[in-house]
Amino acid sequence: MRHVIAGTAGHIDHGKSALVRALTGVDPDRLKEEQQRGITIDLGFAHLDLGDVQVGFVDVPGHEKFVKNMLAGVGGIDFVLLVIAADESIMPQTREHFDICRLLGVSAGIVVINKVDLVDPEMLELVVDEVTEAMAGSFLEKAEIIPVSSRTGEGIERLKRSIHDLALTAAPRPGNRLLRLPIDRAFSIHGFGTVVTGTLTSGEIQKDQEIEFVPGGLTAKVRGLQVHGRMTARAVAGQRTAVNLQGIDLGQVERGMVVTVPRLFRPTQILDVRLSLLPDAKPLRNLVKVRFHQGTLEVLARVALLGQDTLAPGETAYAQLRLDAPAFCLHDDAFIIRRFSPTITIGGGRVLHPNPSKHKSTDGRTLAALKELDRGELEAKIPVLVATDAKRAVTVGGLNSLLGLPGPEITRICAELAKAGRIVMIPAPSPILTLPSVVADLQKETLARVAAFHKDNELQRGISKEELRKRFYDDVPLEVFRHCLDRMVEARQIVFLGEAVSLYGREIQLSAEEEALREMIEATVRQAAYQPPAMTELQASIPADAEGVRRIFFWMLKEKILVKLSDDLIYHRETLEEMKGRIRATFAPGARFGVADFKDLFGITRKHAIPLLEHFDREKFTRRLGNDRVLV
Repeated sequence: MRHVIAGTAGHIDHGKSALVRALTGVDPDRLKEEQQRGITIDLGFAHLDLGDVQVGFVDVPGHEKFVKNMLAGVGGIDFVLLVIAADESIMPQTREHFDICRLLGVSAGIVVINKVDLVDPEMLELVVDEVTEAMAGSFLEKAEIIPVSSRTGEGIERLKRSIHDLALTAAPRPGNRLLRLPIDRAFSIHGFGTVVTGTLTSGEIQKDQEIEFVPGGLTAKVRGLQVHGRMTARAVAGQRTAVNLQGIDLGQVERGMVVTVPRLFRPTQILDVRLSLLPDAKPLRNLVKVRFHQGTLEVLARVALLGQDTLAPGETAYAQLRLDAPAFCLHDDAFIIRRFSPTITIGGGRVLHPNPSKHKSTDGRTLAALKELDRGELEAKIPVLVATDAKRAVTVGGLNSLLGLPGPEITRICAELAKAGRIVMIPAPSPILTLPSVVADLQKETLARVAAFHKDNELQRGISKEELRKRFYDDVPLEVFRHCLDRMVEARQIVFLGEAVSLYGREIQLSAEEEALREMIEATVRQAAYQPPAMTELQASIPADAEGVRRIFFWMLKEKILVKLSDDLIYHRETLEEMKGRIRATFAPGARFGVADFKDLFGITRKHAIPLLEHFDREKFTRRLGNDRVLV
């Protein structure tokens, strides 16, 4: 069973609603005011069962005051019925509706010449000729032109057959995309609660599943579903769908919101786009305010042109749209712009980046990236989307918030790109994506920084990982930092020395003067044995520059030749090992000994005994029990 959506388009009073009623037996004018005035004000809906094809009709308003309502419906259609009255031929709203369909990427349709019962054959022939000329070069150039009368029924059966044939050739809706249902109506039914309706543009929705409204961030549960007035457990892309919601009030939802899967998509107020201006529009100046229409949403926006100050009629350019309110868009979504005043359609285009950074109009790198996003396959666009992220890296989930693919599908594509060396995919709960060039640049900077650190700090083992991360990796995820360093260790470019990073194979070489200082410090501390001197005493006892003594002293601490127990208590490591040996020789494992026993064993005061015992406790050589110690 094929499910398609057909939309009517055309000038006011050309018989769009009457045509839908003649095809389906359903009056799409649902509002009392519409029926009284005889015009369609808001969207109307009906359906037609053609056996192996189910056609949903979206009947849109023709009056120029209600074109924004027309836009809310036409964005979800598969093909259009362009309705032209035989007694009036092509009129202003006929042309505007036609332009809108073309700008939104509608690629198929039928031209219906309605009210043929009001004209003679010669007049009908003139109208057909005018329509043929007007459609030349457009997506309706080869479309059928079918004369009908909604009042008498003439041509209706032929039109049904043509709709059936066209429906079978219509491109299928993207079922391999995640759920998106733009809301065009919201109302409440007593005993059921809030209901929203719309055309399911991609994916599917099921009874009892959790959904989210974007923008808004509200979540709810699907209590029930209807397709063409019938209850169902599942609705798929291409179907007009009514969703009964649990856990949400009518006042919380409105036209322009989108029903989608929870916790993935985020609203945006900045869009990078390809924008085309209609040939009969006035020139579009930079930063002018327009009305932006996408799906069922209308919001005001400013157009920031890239690389130019004005867009001429009939021309195409890249631009950044800055919206006054949040919207939910994905890459390759179609949109329309209308003048702020008077409200006439002036152009439209495609969303290239749904959530970019704000950038200058002269940004050449952004312009080059948008050109790449405007052509080619998805696999070629993914590295561009990764490269344009502010952090030079993005999670698979973050990337998919721009594309809307099922999770396994986006993961598979990214894995193939990583295997081909076009991106780097770093394991994480949501894998991190970055570019090989980003990794290479970071590693180059890392080597340069580590080498510079060694040059300025000859006696230090290396730069700390934390300093390195803050200096060069602060704007990328932590996983990218770890990946870069781990690959450099594997390549034997660097080594980890505890929390320090050093060049691979580097050894600290002391000068003859520095080596002499080291020997004097070591001899002094060793000779002091269990009661070593404080730092000030050590500097005073060695005949050398105090700063030089201090520098070598701290190098010996980092090399663990000396061990610091407190600010004024430094021991030689061999002295500490010797003390451990004497403790083992004196006390059996598990035997208890007190501070006095320890003092007597080494002939030291409490000033030295307590820090030493606490040091041995930290090393788990001894364990404290009350005021005593036990040899572990």
